[in-house]
Amino acid sequence: MLRNFELFGAPVGLFFTMDRDMTAGSWLDCGMFMQNIMITACAYGLETCPQQAWCEFGAVVHRELGIPASHILLSGMALWEADMSANENTLISDRAGVEEFAT
Repeated sequence: MLRNFELFGAPVGLFFTMDRDMTAGSWLDCGMFMQNIMITACAYGLETCPQQAWCEFGAVVHRELGIPASHILLSGMALWEADMSANENTLISDRAGVEEFAT
């Protein structure tokens, strides 16, 4: 968990914010924007890790990065050439089959 706050050793950390007055649909827009960054990074041989863990410390991130109070921190994201032998990259999680969540 603590490696989140080192960006897992990545040289690039991205932080996504949104004006607090935006509606729920805007959260979806930001999620799709993040997904496009992740897909594009992969096309260039890079890896990403979206990191909600930063949101637990939103006030610190706001202060350190000069994010205005009118914005909410949605997520962080690490961007790098991943070391696939690193412990955090060895996790394989179970996935539900499409028939379990779609009709």
